[in-house]
Amino acid sequence: MTPSEKSPSPTAHTTVLAARLKQLRAEHGLSLSQLARATDISSSFLSLIEQAQSDITIGRLVRLAEFYDLDLADLLNGPPTAPSDHVRILRAAADHMLHSATEGVDVYDLTCGARWTIVPALSSFRPGGSIEIDDEHEHERMIYVLEGTFELVFPDETPTRLRTGEGATFHSVGRYRITNVGRGEGRVLGVRVHPEPH
Repeated sequence: MTPSEKSPSPTAHTTVLAARLKQLRAEHGLSLSQLARATDISSSFLSLIEQAQSDITIGRLVRLAEFYDLDLADLLNGPPTAPSDHVRILRAAADHMLHSATEGVDVYDLTCGARWTIVPALSSFRPGGSIEIDDEHEHERMIYVLEGTFELVFPDETPTRLRTGEGATFHSVGRYRITNVGRGEGRVLGVRVHPEPH
């Protein structure tokens, strides 16, 4: 664990996330070592996260969400709630933001906890900021560059470069990486589609 992953004093966000992760592990009847084996995240690191003594990368958080078959929003907001109407207003709200100083990325959950087939997120990348995603289940995904220049990289494939106004759709299963290769801050709208409604 690098010093940048350590958090000297837990924020409200870190504390809520820590409690939620601990609750999920207990609900599934898992020990830290069992969860570590299942997710390939060390038990000592998982323990620090559950005690709100360390930050977690977005890539690792996605891995945990995938393991529990949840959206990132569910990790912040507790059990999913059904949408009350057929229209949902999407907002990049600060209390639905996942910050990763280590990766140089902030991800805003635009669904704010509602469980939909389509899951949009707005990501802000600092120069060099990068997220590695390791999808356990296959999803259709779409990314669209609102600002900046990005590389989308799959193992053993030539990187795909995307600039402002360009996007890509793909079936994600396994590992891939999105990196801001531009000189300034970049923003990406990403949408994941669940294989079937929840």
